[in-house]
Amino acid sequence: MFRGTNVAARVFERQILTPRPGATINLVRHFYENLVPSCTICDIDCPDHSFRKITDDGRYLVSFSRNLQDIIVYRPTWLSFSFKGGNFDYQSLTQKAKKFDSFFTQLYSVSLGSSSEFICKDFFLYLEDHQFGLFATSTAQSHEVPAIEGAIHGVPSIEKITFHLVRLKDGVVMDEKSFCNDFVNLAHSMGVFLYEDLLCIMSLRYQTIHILQVRDSGNLVDVRNIGSFCLEDDELFLNSHAQVSFFHSSRSLSCLYESNQIVLIKHSNALALFYYIARLVL
Repeated sequence: MFRGTNVAARVFERQILTPRPGATINLVRHFYENLVPSCTICDIDCPDHSFRKITDDGRYLVSFSRNLQDIIVYRPTWLSFSFKGGNFDYQSLTQKAKKFDSFFTQLYSVSLGSSSEFICKDFFLYLEDHQFGLFATSTAQSHEVPAIEGAIHGVPSIEKITFHLVRLKDGVVMDEKSFCNDFVNLAHSMGVFLYEDLLCIMSLRYQTIHILQVRDSGNLVDVRNIGSFCLEDDELFLNSHAQVSFFHSSRSLSCLYESNQIVLIKHSNALALFYYIARLVL
């Protein structure tokens, strides 16, 4: 049984797959697992939405409203019409077969944006079990914000970036995570990576990687930040090392000062002795 979801990978695997011992053929009595489109139907009565993608399990079609305030999720109804192949005239399809509602059913519509925050239409991630989806909203970015608190010069700033964890089956917002006065590259999810239940968010403005865990309960839990410090005790170690270095440097300066004082006293004594001997001779 093919386990990949990529059609090209399945075709390639079918070509190189060897038969089982004692068999002369590879696969028998298998249903089609992939249906390749053979035609395109134009002028479909379709909602005025910005469609993002269909999840790889084929259960959800994710789209955004034109004002980038709401997410609208549809469920495919799958095969609704059938006809014999050959010289079939696709133009003779009924009007019902040319409507969007005949193939997709709206599950819910959830508002994530606000008057100042808008949904990033190029950003959408979901977990492998397709239980939760991750969406992002942000305010307009600014290039005139001063770099403070360790921020990098020349990097734009976004007043607020919010990540929303949504349960895909019913649209319930389970948790949110916000970043203020920061910059994360949300275009095509370039600044965010999801591996199993670990979520990594790259802050370009502060050069920090935020690692979060997506719990089964639908919570986003902070795991670790990798930036100026990698481990939790790095700051303590560096501070203690700095104190030890300062102590040794202070001790060295003190020893140098004492040594200079001794040399100065010896020089003064030698000079006084020289003058005393000179008087006796003269």
